[in-house]
Amino acid sequence: MNSRNLISRTLVVLACSSPMVLPTAAAANKEVIVNAERLSSLPAAERSQVLDLQRRMETLIATDRAALTREQRRELRSEWRSMKHEMNDINARNGGTVVYISTAGIIIILLLLIILL
Repeated sequence: MNSRNLISRTLVVLACSSPMVLPTAAAANKEVIVNAERLSSLPAAERSQVLDLQRRMETLIATDRAALTREQRRELRSEWRSMKHEMNDINARNGGTVVYISTAGIIIILLLLIILL
């Protein structure tokens, strides 16, 4: 076997194996974070609801989606969405409004202020 053929086979093996490693590494970075200060200010019923949602979302994150059927993945996705809506409702009820402004948005706002003033 010549060296050129060996190098090309090595590159093919590396190219095929790297996508298999990346999703597992990306899934390991996801975590559900609950603000402890705001959690302590919630009533007991909502506090237990938030902790249950946190546990359930952590189990959904840890789920191996490759072993699931298409219908199971669809149910998982719909459950994920409903839990996100429920968390947003709890957050909105307790004064947790958050406004995200992109960098481009800030630049446009600053330019408009400079032009108008």
